[in-house]
Amino acid sequence: MPVPFRSRALPTDRRRRQILQGGLALSTVGIAPRFVRTAFADDGYAPGMTGGPTGFPGAERYQYNESMSEGRAIEGIKRLVADGRAPKKLVMLLTDGAIGQLTKPFPDGAPTVKDVWERETGIELEIVGSPAGDIWTRVLQDVTTNSAAYDIYTQPWNSIGDLVEAGGAQRLDEFVAKYQPDWADAERGTPTPETEELLYKYDGGYYTVSLDGDFQTWVYNKAMFEDPEHRKAFSDRFGFELATPATWAESDAISAYFTGRTGLDGQPMYGNGNDMAPFWGLPRFYARFAAQAVPNMYFFDEDGVPNLDTDEGIKAATEYVKLKDWSHPDVLSWTFAEGYGGIGSGTTPHISTYTNVTKFVDRMNEDGTPANPAAGMLSAHLPPGVQHGDKLVRRAPLYYNISGEVSSQSEYPEAAYLLLQWLSSTRTFSWMSGNPGGYFDPFQKANLEDPLVIETYHEYMVEPIRETVARSVPTINFAGQTAFDNALDEELQAALTGQKSPEKAMQAAQRKWERIIQRKGEDKLVPKIQASRSAWPTLVEDA
Repeated sequence: MPVPFRSRALPTDRRRRQILQGGLALSTVGIAPRFVRTAFADDGYAPGMTGGPTGFPGAERYQYNESMSEGRAIEGIKRLVADGRAPKKLVMLLTDGAIGQLTKPFPDGAPTVKDVWERETGIELEIVGSPAGDIWTRVLQDVTTNSAAYDIYTQPWNSIGDLVEAGGAQRLDEFVAKYQPDWADAERGTPTPETEELLYKYDGGYYTVSLDGDFQTWVYNKAMFEDPEHRKAFSDRFGFELATPATWAESDAISAYFTGRTGLDGQPMYGNGNDMAPFWGLPRFYARFAAQAVPNMYFFDEDGVPNLDTDEGIKAATEYVKLKDWSHPDVLSWTFAEGYGGIGSGTTPHISTYTNVTKFVDRMNEDGTPANPAAGMLSAHLPPGVQHGDKLVRRAPLYYNISGEVSSQSEYPEAAYLLLQWLSSTRTFSWMSGNPGGYFDPFQKANLEDPLVIETYHEYMVEPIRETVARSVPTINFAGQTAFDNALDEELQAALTGQKSPEKAMQAAQRKWERIIQRKGEDKLVPKIQASRSAWPTLVEDA
């Protein structure tokens, strides 16, 4: 079994640990609202609805009946109970930074998600929390020791291949066919069919259920971009207007321009606010790499041979290493926490990061004063890309993304699946992802049209999130993922620290990836590499 995903590179200092657990995000920045908990109303359902939350204006948006995905899940549980095939309790291992979205009432007057589940099914939901950096290790321990401590795991999406290969995840195809979740619903579900393939399937089957939207989205300081002095100085230097970038070249020019200027808090600015530490910087490289060909520069060719030691791979690595020139001196130890701090303080003009940055950073204090220097100044834009003749390829990666799986050791796999369907269906998930009590992010069409979600994340994020999802590529999630990512990370860090040229680093990473494939077995791994292409986007724009 490879080294547990993510454990190697996670920060250990208290501040970063708090962010991963939701502590800093929900207490230091003060976003948690003052909730008022009330009893369920006896007649709080809209006409024709039989379940869902009550007690607050707009609750009907999250209600359902048996014709809807949530209602089918609840009716399924009721039948299991009647047949004596349901447990008294389901145990869910959950990243503790997201627990609040199930256990804190939202908005004022609402019940909790957990309350609604238990009221409608009679099945207790026990949530066992774990820091995000430790959860994959907890999952592996449960699988390898046959402890059967949990009915449901949550873990990084990237680790699903290793979990399936370890025999730890139940295949869900039978239940999906029986209960018909609305994940791919044309009106309410994922933005594209490829996104549904990306988030819920592995190796052609349903194994995982998305509970998050970690599509790396670009946020920028709109006030800085629109400042007349900056616009003139930028245009004089580069010969084109300061605006949201369409290409990586334009994005890099913006990073170069702002480096050395004075930020909103009086501190020096660094044009590249993106994290570049091991693990954390990897999605920035993947985004550049994927845009190097039309419609995509795949990580492996059609025969499963790595594409790192190519002109395109070397170009992406060279550009990535150049970012260090416009970065804070400590950038090689930065995580998303420092990125959030930079965009909030106004010491960086733009970043690509997790979409919850805006709900945690761009906000006001209760007295109406800005909670951060850049509050009220931010906006978002589509990912930059690479122009190929008259075509523009913009790509962003899906990276980390907490997902749920039914443990292969659960005695009640059907009931566990139905809980995951209920949580992930478009009505419940809209209500849950709008709750600022945790870091699960919206990504479904219904979420991005929901008033609570829009209020929490800001209206300016809605269209960029939707369009970023449509342009997002999968990072590696098949068996061997940890080994592949670690090998590439080591070589990129060697290039960033000047130990190797980008070309030599890509050559070395290519050899390491080839050896990993040989160790895993080409006959076993190459078909999975080939199958992963079905989840890649095909959207290409006219330049």
